[in-house]
Amino acid sequence: MTQETLTRGESTRMEIIQAAHSLFVQQGYHGTSMRQIAQRAGIALGGLYNHFSSKEEVFRQVFIAYHPYHWVIPALLESSGTTVEEFVRGAVFRIWESMKDQPGFLNLMFIEIVEFKSAHIGELYENLMPQVMQIIQRLVQSGSDQLRPIHPLMLIRLFIGSFLGYYLTEAAFASVAPPEFSEGALDQYIDVLLHGILKPKTD
Repeated sequence: MTQETLTRGESTRMEIIQAAHSLFVQQGYHGTSMRQIAQRAGIALGGLYNHFSSKEEVFRQVFIAYHPYHWVIPALLESSGTTVEEFVRGAVFRIWESMKDQPGFLNLMFIEIVEFKSAHIGELYENLMPQVMQIIQRLVQSGSDQLRPIHPLMLIRLFIGSFLGYYLTEAAFASVAPPEFSEGALDQYIDVLLHGILKPKTD
């Protein structure tokens, strides 16, 4: 839906979500009030409550609207390769390119996990799982004779968990770590993801 086709109410909701996102990222959840959100969005406090019943509901909409799946899923669906390594390498680089300029994502994730005990992630999980399974099937098809017999859900968990670890450590330490911390790091990450940290047995 383009800005031109939005109704006045939809446009106001979008402005509220944008304002709240900025404040949550800058100040945290508890450091942000509904009054501040209304002021940032340029509306009266009562007008804000006409659209959202509570601050938690505002955060829920912010979390869904700014979750990286909006750009990560298309990036993964566009990834291609004739082997598992080509597919994974292309997928990781596409995800990194789409996420490296989204530092606010970590702030929202910490709020979601710490403050809400991942209450809103379940909704995303249900909506995204069909697309994620489609991606896993493509991965398996690109190298059915190369992959160990790992359950698809464990593949998803390993991939997401290891990438989030890479993303988090890059955001936390890259600015203070020596150059070696980041130089060629994505290639090394992919190599370890595919082959582990143990040397292959030579016997």
